[in-house]
Amino acid sequence: MTETNTNVVDQWRATCYHEAAHAVFALKVCGYALRYVSAEEEYCAASGPAWTGWAESWRLSMYTLAGSFAERIDLWGEVRPEAYEDILLGHENELELGEPEERRSDDYGLVEALREMGDPEEEYRTVVQTTEETLRELWPEIAAVADALMSERRLEGDAVARIIEDRKEAPK
Repeated sequence: MTETNTNVVDQWRATCYHEAAHAVFALKVCGYALRYVSAEEEYCAASGPAWTGWAESWRLSMYTLAGSFAERIDLWGEVRPEAYEDILLGHENELELGEPEERRSDDYGLVEALREMGDPEEEYRTVVQTTEETLRELWPEIAAVADALMSERRLEGDAVARIIEDRKEAPK
């Protein structure tokens, strides 16, 4: 009798959902300009306005969490957010290692954005809730972009915008 491992993660699929969520949040939540999203590079090339302040930090926090949350919803059907202490530990480890900015993780950016909002641990709880709610609302668009990424590997920003628009116009 062969035993199957139900804990095996399809890393390609997880990466596609992760980056698709970043891309959809960049366009729909943050109003960022999206140049491209690449599953192979594990990168979403988006840029926002040079604004600062609480609202921009809020949007950046949601954008940052959306990737890992999408992976978890696709895999488990629920988010299961990390404890704030674990995210903070990852942030501190990256600082100690002297990671160059372009190689820093989502957790690093999240902690920085939360600090700009006020008490990071308190803000984290609220951002987690709002990000999950927004992710579930945008799930059809995220899934459509992830499906396209699985086959195309990279999508230009205008292609992502078309997928979102086509999904919005599709009968429910």
